[in-house]
Amino acid sequence: MTTYAALNLSTSASRDGVLVLQVDGALDYDTSGYFLKYATQALADHPDTRALRLDCAGLSGVDSMGLSTLLGLRRRLDQADATLHIDERSPRLDRLLTITGTFEYLVGAAASAEAEQESKGAESESGPGSESDQSDGSKTGRRAGGVSG
Repeated sequence: MTTYAALNLSTSASRDGVLVLQVDGALDYDTSGYFLKYATQALADHPDTRALRLDCAGLSGVDSMGLSTLLGLRRRLDQADATLHIDERSPRLDRLLTITGTFEYLVGAAASAEAEQESKGAESESGPGSESDQSDGSKTGRRAGGVSG
């Protein structure tokens, strides 16, 4: 396992063209360059990779630079005729991807429809007029510039 600041990365052996990259910590301005370098090297070490699966169970947060890095990784994989799968996403990561309009591109259309259904269910549970609702329909309590686990 390799550690950089608040990010730990490890890979499992590539099987049947699938490489799993476990991500623990924050993918942000401070760690995104390291993340991209590590992922690029892992792909170079496993040239038979047809799918890269990011295990995000330990991902504690993503900021705009982290999101940009995920988008860049997806473009690189597209050029190599490989796919990106973002697994074990937190609801906050799904929300960030949805708000920025990148959910379908990074995760896929089927998962997008599923997340939308879950989001509608969560909204109906909190109901209108809850403490987190503002008169303009926005929600309070979001941290600017990033999303935590």
